[in-house]
Amino acid sequence: MCIHMGLDKKPMLHDYWTRHPVLHSSFAPKVMVRERFLSILAFLHINDNDSFVPHGQPDYDPIQKIRPFVDYLNAKFKEVYQPQREVCIDEAMIPFKGH
Repeated sequence: MCIHMGLDKKPMLHDYWTRHPVLHSSFAPKVMVRERFLSILAFLHINDNDSFVPHGQPDYDPIQKIRPFVDYLNAKFKEVYQPQREVCIDEAMIPFKGH
C-alpha cells in the first residue's frame, strides 16, 4: 500500500480512504480499513530508534523507519534487473536517494 501511495499522492494520509469524489481512491479501502493501516504504520520500525534524527535536523531521512529495507530492496533490484536496452533515468524524478 505504501508503494501505491507513493504513486498516487494525496494531500493527507486519510484521503486514501475518503469518499469525496475528487480524492476518492478504490485501492486502499479494498486492501484494509484505515484504522488497521494506521496501527501497522505506527509500529512499523525496521530501523533502530536510537539513531532517529528529528525532522528539520541535518541527516534527517524521511523514510528512516524503513531505510534498511529500502536499501536492501534497491541492492537486490540492481542484482537482478538487466536492462535489454539503453535506460535513461531523470534524477529529478527520484524522490528518495539511497545513502
